[in-house]
Amino acid sequence: MVHKNVNIPLIVKRNSPETGGCRSIVFERPMGFEFESGDWIDIAFEGEQLNGGITYSLSSSPTEPDLVITFKDGLSEIKRKLSSLRAGDKVVIIQFGNDYKFTLKPHRASVLIAGGVGIAPFRSMLKEMFDTSSSDQITLIYINKTSEFLFLDEINSWIRQLPHANIKLIITKDQTKKERPKDILSAIGDLGSLFYIAGPEGMVEDTEHLLLNAGVALADIKIDSFSGY
Repeated sequence: MVHKNVNIPLIVKRNSPETGGCRSIVFERPMGFEFESGDWIDIAFEGEQLNGGITYSLSSSPTEPDLVITFKDGLSEIKRKLSSLRAGDKVVIIQFGNDYKFTLKPHRASVLIAGGVGIAPFRSMLKEMFDTSSSDQITLIYINKTSEFLFLDEINSWIRQLPHANIKLIITKDQTKKERPKDILSAIGDLGSLFYIAGPEGMVEDTEHLLLNAGVALADIKIDSFSGY
């Protein structure tokens, strides 16, 4: 469900640099604010019209006390403004939610394919699975240019304690063009799973085409594309 035309103030708790040129902004969670893992928020700054994308996936889980967005640092006015935020500063949620396409289905095997900062919504999902002791089958295929994988330590710690979860890391700087598709397909296992792809636009498009060509049904592929604003 998408909640439109809302005005929900958020207060910054901290601004935390992450690995690989990424950043997390941690907000106090407004009282009564409910969301699902995989949800996104549209943000605005009161009294300011800034250029750049306003939609950010929540990397925090509904089971956690704070709201967190994680993104790659950029040059747009909004990205520069976000990077400069300090504790006590405020932003506003003007829309949030999910169209239900990017939400895990209970009791269905799922394959999560993340490219770089596309790990953000999957961190939310995996943390919720860990906190609720989920026994669902989950495979995370995590693609990154270098070995600086965002959130890797905590994700590994959760996956080790989930009974039917596994992870495959793919470092693209060490690959030829032909190797990545082979690595992805070899890590998938069951083509009858639900597939979730999140990351840069080009990576999402290439991976979706790879899955379709392998025989995955279009209805079983859910995408969350991150533009480079």
